[in-house]
Amino acid sequence: MEKIITRLQHLMNEVPRQLGQFAPDEMSLRPAANKWSKREILGHLCDSALHNWQRFNLAWQASEPLQIARYQQDALVQQNNWQGQPTGQVVGLWASLNTQILAVLKKLPKEKLAHPLVLPDGSAATLQFLIEDYLEHLEHHLGQIFTQKTNPPVLPDRWQISTSEALEILSKHPDGKPFITLLERGRMYVEVYKPQEIDLQKPHDQDEIYVVISGTGLFFNNGELRPFCPGDLIFVPAGVEHRFEGFTEDFATWVIFY
Repeated sequence: MEKIITRLQHLMNEVPRQLGQFAPDEMSLRPAANKWSKREILGHLCDSALHNWQRFNLAWQASEPLQIARYQQDALVQQNNWQGQPTGQVVGLWASLNTQILAVLKKLPKEKLAHPLVLPDGSAATLQFLIEDYLEHLEHHLGQIFTQKTNPPVLPDRWQISTSEALEILSKHPDGKPFITLLERGRMYVEVYKPQEIDLQKPHDQDEIYVVISGTGLFFNNGELRPFCPGDLIFVPAGVEHRFEGFTEDFATWVIFY
């Protein structure tokens, strides 16, 4: 059981990070009309996690052999509309369900591993077999996600931008605005921002990260005021009141919305 817990914990640590390499269109691409997309495969793994979490708990409580019922995987993928859900939401649900499965497995008494089960095809098994089968099923489908052929990612025309180039482009902004967008991918976009005297920005509907290019001053973030200097990274959650205050004339910063 320790090896299973270690393997599952490793997946919990690595899979969400690795899924971040895929663009939204890659996650929703179906390799064939009758094949699931990467996002649908991950949704199916959420369905699997939910059913097996319940099975593990029921087997722990049972005094008689537990009958394992089959679930309609294709119907659940359609009913839950995994294809239409935001990838981050599906990843978060998968991670939460498996976090709870880990909690159960870590507390499961060793003697319960031998508890008898009756599989949907009528054959006999044990709780240990069911747990091992769950992990093998999980790893099988994750292998599909990370080996499924997709169109190769395409770099944007401008994928490297120097600070001098960014500030020069901003200085030529036809509207004279203190910011300009220089890179976009999906819902992520990058700006360079150089306000004059007063920062008038309002809370945004996306999380954002500032990386200060030059200048010093104070940053107000959700009621807290702190000094900043070149090279500092500042995170602001969506919807939070924030602004730069008392900044020097040479102040400029990168802004990354995602």
